[in-house]
Amino acid sequence: MVFTIGLMPHGSCFLWDPWLTSLHVASDIGVSIAYFSIPGLLYLSRQHIEAGMRPLLLLFAAFILSCGIGHSLDIWNIWHANYWLEGGWTAITAGISLYTALELKRVVPTLLSTQQQLITTQAMLLKDPLTGIANRRGLEIAITELPCQKGNQLLDHSLVLLDLDGFKQVNDRYGHMVGDALLRAVAEVLDSHTRSIDLAARLGGDEFALLLVGCSTVEARAIAEKLCQAIRKIPLFELSEEPLDAALATNANTGISVSIGISEISAAKQSFNQAYKNADTALYEAKQNGKNQVVAHPVVSS
Repeated sequence: MVFTIGLMPHGSCFLWDPWLTSLHVASDIGVSIAYFSIPGLLYLSRQHIEAGMRPLLLLFAAFILSCGIGHSLDIWNIWHANYWLEGGWTAITAGISLYTALELKRVVPTLLSTQQQLITTQAMLLKDPLTGIANRRGLEIAITELPCQKGNQLLDHSLVLLDLDGFKQVNDRYGHMVGDALLRAVAEVLDSHTRSIDLAARLGGDEFALLLVGCSTVEARAIAEKLCQAIRKIPLFELSEEPLDAALATNANTGISVSIGISEISAAKQSFNQAYKNADTALYEAKQNGKNQVVAHPVVSS
């Protein structure tokens, strides 16, 4: 009976029901704790908040805090019915809320734009600006995210390194504009000869790479041979914005060859450095053996 009397509210809005009163009290306490915690968490993390965001977050903290106080007053009024106090604080909360909404209307478009710019910037950091395909960093990340298996089957992948033969001579003879156009054309060939799950990347200069997902070195060699032919067909004379003289055009019409090295990336999550080292060794062998060929690094059996 003491329990019932202790919980007996003022007035009749709770029908003098202790369980109904307990439900409202517990709910308001929970909401108040949550509202009081948020400003506290913002304060503890204040060193990580960018200076330009602090005024808005301070306003947001005031709004949340006022809501918490409002719920605390709801508990108080169950027994004391001080509705002027509750109404006054509700008016204060309304003012803070409206001002916060106006500030959000002004700031949110900028915040969303900044977020979009951040996402775009992060994506650009993984792309080669000249060719639009992935850069070395993008390739490194892709290798670390390779799947180990498909169902119960372990997956092996292939890393293909490509180096254009005589690229320096192209720059010297036709100019860097043609050289850059050639690099873009090669990137288009790589992109068009791979699946959506594969990755083409430019590592720097005239060195490119392909990450072939779920492809053995035998399958990768077949793809590499087709790439050699496709790159050879790129007509250099068409890449120049200005007409070449007859001699240069004749030489340019022969295209450019490419040397390719291939290494296996095992399902055991081989590191990028090791896979690159093996493919680079194979590429060096292709260069030493006369260029314009494909060499695969020997697969080490487990």
